[in-house]
Amino acid sequence: MSTKYHPARPWAGSPYRRRRTFLPLALAALAGVLYIWAYGVPDFLSLSPALKDIGFGFSPGSSRAGRVAQALPQLAGEGANADVRELDALLHFLVSHPERQLDEDGGTIRVDGLGSVAVDGTQPVDLRVYAPDGDYAWEEHTRRIREQYPLVVFSKTYCPYSIRAKALLASYNLSPAPKIIEVNMRSDGPQVQSILARLTGRATVPNILLKGAPIGGSDDLHRLHEEHRLQKMFEEAGLEVKPVKTETRTQPQRRNYRLA
Repeated sequence: MSTKYHPARPWAGSPYRRRRTFLPLALAALAGVLYIWAYGVPDFLSLSPALKDIGFGFSPGSSRAGRVAQALPQLAGEGANADVRELDALLHFLVSHPERQLDEDGGTIRVDGLGSVAVDGTQPVDLRVYAPDGDYAWEEHTRRIREQYPLVVFSKTYCPYSIRAKALLASYNLSPAPKIIEVNMRSDGPQVQSILARLTGRATVPNILLKGAPIGGSDDLHRLHEEHRLQKMFEEAGLEVKPVKTETRTQPQRRNYRLA
């Protein structure tokens, strides 16, 4: 009886050899599952926003570590936000989201990924509150705000000190013009003022910021003006001081009349 020759098949072999091949693959797969469970899907494997919108369901809350990270507050000056100042984040919120209020949702604010958040201005605020749309590019936000609005004035429309400070600034005819934030025109004005008091040490208005640094109120501004230091400060901060054009009246010519 003749026997037929069958070429060796790669999956054929001793049970020991098959186990030796299968075990590393199983361990690698298990390690991958544990990593994704603990840390979430790596960036190079994550879906594009378009695919996420379709409904695949991947989000920061899809993993245990992601849920823990969401629960922890993201504060200025800590961890990944070590170079972020809360004052800059507040300015970004007020300037870039003028339609949003810290008390817009029954005393809370709706924040992407966090839901409704109650803000206590006397305590450090989670940075995500200042970017309720989920855009956390703080370095870019700060650069843009300081370029567009190097001078910011927190004011109240009825405050005589605010009116006095704004009149002095108007006399400098600055470019860019000061960004005036009328605190009393916002429903969250008390919260904003409470945050400013904590961050700048000034609880009253006007509260004037130059390149994100507080320079004082009305009395401080006038003192700098009287000491002839204010214009130099503006120019060093990149503002252009334009002389205010004043109308000149033509004096009538005097005529000498000779008596006949």
